[in-house]
Amino acid sequence: MSRFPHVCGLCLLLKYWQILALAPFRTSGPMVARCQRWVTLIAVFRWLLLTSMAPFVLWKSAAMYEATNVRHSLVFKTIALATMTGDVCISLALLGNHLWNRRELANLVDDLARLHRRRRLSWWSTLFLWLKLLLSLYDLLCSVPFLKGAGGRLPWSQLVAYGVQLYFQHVASVYGNGIFGGILLMLECYNQLEREEPNLARLLQKEGSWLRLTQRFVKVLQLGIFLLVFGSFVNIMVNIYAFMSYYVSLHGVPLTISNNCLVLAIQLYAVILAAHLCQVRSAKLRKKCSQVEYVPEGLTQEQAMASTPFPLLTPTGNVKFRILGIFVLDNSFWLFLVSYAMNFIVVILQTSFEHINHGEI
Repeated sequence: MSRFPHVCGLCLLLKYWQILALAPFRTSGPMVARCQRWVTLIAVFRWLLLTSMAPFVLWKSAAMYEATNVRHSLVFKTIALATMTGDVCISLALLGNHLWNRRELANLVDDLARLHRRRRLSWWSTLFLWLKLLLSLYDLLCSVPFLKGAGGRLPWSQLVAYGVQLYFQHVASVYGNGIFGGILLMLECYNQLEREEPNLARLLQKEGSWLRLTQRFVKVLQLGIFLLVFGSFVNIMVNIYAFMSYYVSLHGVPLTISNNCLVLAIQLYAVILAAHLCQVRSAKLRKKCSQVEYVPEGLTQEQAMASTPFPLLTPTGNVKFRILGIFVLDNSFWLFLVSYAMNFIVVILQTSFEHINHGEI
């Protein structure tokens, strides 16, 4: 009974991936992922259908704001259309990338499933996983008030376009949840092994296997992680601009924009924080290997104990979530994003107040 939420959380994520075509393969038996021709054909047909519908969805979504009785500024309409276009392009890229790399993704899911059968998530990890799942559900349910208020005045074509747009938006959110769940599982492995009895052979064997799994995880999903981080950060910047523009011009606080920005920031930080903690735990495990008297090849015990320029590191390497060779998911990268966002806010405020002083607003 105590393991039910652990199993349900990660398995529910996999089912979501399959429903949204993020996992274009079939699972059978004890979580064995297999690529089948008919599943691939259905996924290809769905991707082609969504790609062909994308221009129609954007056109109808842009016209949807004209059909409502709410007066929106040109800046708001431009920002909304740019955000929707970004969500559509990123979701199509994620679906196409997983369809192209479906065999590698199926093998990765098999390895994670075998790891999950041996290592269960702790209650804290389970709590954070479910909180992120509920946050994505909350983000999806935020569209309900709009549908209640303006749904009766919209034609069926615009309602269909809005539903497809919500699908595109939810694909990126569910993808981020899957990345978060996979990293949590690997993080839990490092935490449990650190609490076990120090056995050098076992430590080196486990560290090597988990390092290879982490490298495969990054290799298979790095393009998607890049699109997720890039798209989330751009959407946050766009929402910040809309928030500051609304605040300066109307002297009010737009709750919808601020809420959307906060949700995006929390979801992005959750993924970066999990990757950072996984790298920190890996470094502690390497340090533990050194503390149980591991001597590097080519050095004697006396040389290893003496002050030498050779580092006492395990031969397996370092766990790094390096994405496309551009950045590493850790706290320093998050601080870079925050500092860039703060500079962006300062520039917007300075520009807006200068326009006010010159009577342009």
